[in-house]
Amino acid sequence: MNSAEVAVLTALHPDNTLTATEIQRSSALTSWRTRNALAQLEARGLIQPGRPRGRWRLTARGRVALATKGKRFA
Repeated sequence: MNSAEVAVLTALHPDNTLTATEIQRSSALTSWRTRNALAQLEARGLIQPGRPRGRWRLTARGRVALATKGKRFA
């Protein structure tokens, strides 16, 4: 997991449901890095699309990954 992915997981923690733009602002990432991190995290099952459409939220796996691997980036 890279620092951009950790920043996205942190923005979504604990139960935030945010758009890509809101995540980008919260994590201070570029648009490209945000969307790339979202794609990678979704592919690994750490985040999922939420409702309403266009929003993202953590999965249980994502919470565990942030708790264990996010410490390296704190």
